[in-house]
Amino acid sequence: MRGLAIALKRKQWEPLAFASPSLLLIALVILFPLVYSFYLSLQNFDFSVGPEYEYVGGKNYVEALFKDQRFLGSVWNTAVIIAPSLALELLLGLGIALLLSRATRGRPIITALLAIPAMVSPVMAAMAWRMMFGVKFGAINNLGRQLGLLDVYFDWFATPWLSIVSVVLVEVWHNTPFMMLVLLAGIQSIPQELYDAAKADGARPWQSFWSITLPLLKFTMAVGVMIRLIDLTKLFGLIFVLTYGGPGSSTETVAFNTYLVGFKDFRMSYAAALSYVIVGGVLVLTLVFLWMQRIREAKAG
Repeated sequence: MRGLAIALKRKQWEPLAFASPSLLLIALVILFPLVYSFYLSLQNFDFSVGPEYEYVGGKNYVEALFKDQRFLGSVWNTAVIIAPSLALELLLGLGIALLLSRATRGRPIITALLAIPAMVSPVMAAMAWRMMFGVKFGAINNLGRQLGLLDVYFDWFATPWLSIVSVVLVEVWHNTPFMMLVLLAGIQSIPQELYDAAKADGARPWQSFWSITLPLLKFTMAVGVMIRLIDLTKLFGLIFVLTYGGPGSSTETVAFNTYLVGFKDFRMSYAAALSYVIVGGVLVLTLVFLWMQRIREAKAG
């Protein structure tokens, strides 16, 4: 009996023993930075002054939420970039996914080619577009002049409005393939029998789309939008390379503003607090989005 008890205990502890190296690595790489950064956000640690720590409690959070006009402005800038980017990525991704779902030949090759922009890192994508947006030697300006669309060399980052439009354009080009792949997978999961039954009843293609495709695709669309929403709040690489937050601070996103506070102003504690404010904001947006989705499903049911 004693040997059986030891064997049972061994079986209970064996999975934990095998997983312990991975759990330790996760604790060191993920949990420790999270705990330490939260501890740091409650301090007043400024590299430009010195290495001394001073406990200030929630002072950094109060400053971020109510006093820092630059950070609040970056929240607005992020929202201005997120809204059109999400809308365009969803509409374009849905349109391309619908076209691919009807393709009978070459679908895998076409899908792979269309997915190439999403495989490029944000920094490399931004560098390529920065060169194409170049004032004198950029491909866009030279092509526009050759076609007679532009009379002079145009600076695509001269004004805040143009800068935001340019950033949104690059963002949509870079991440629409992701939305396309997600929606294409959702469309292909819809049973073909539903479309056959609708066609037998005399339904037209647009009626099948509104009555079958769109309702069954709502959950997939919600998942894709939520993933992109979380990803867009971390928008940094494109801003760093394309505009560096300019002109002025018109394209400073919350992630880029946090970078400037931490690595330009050297206010490490305040930058840590900003990071947690961003995480909290994303969590609230996600919960609100899920709550709205449940209300719509309840009303539809």
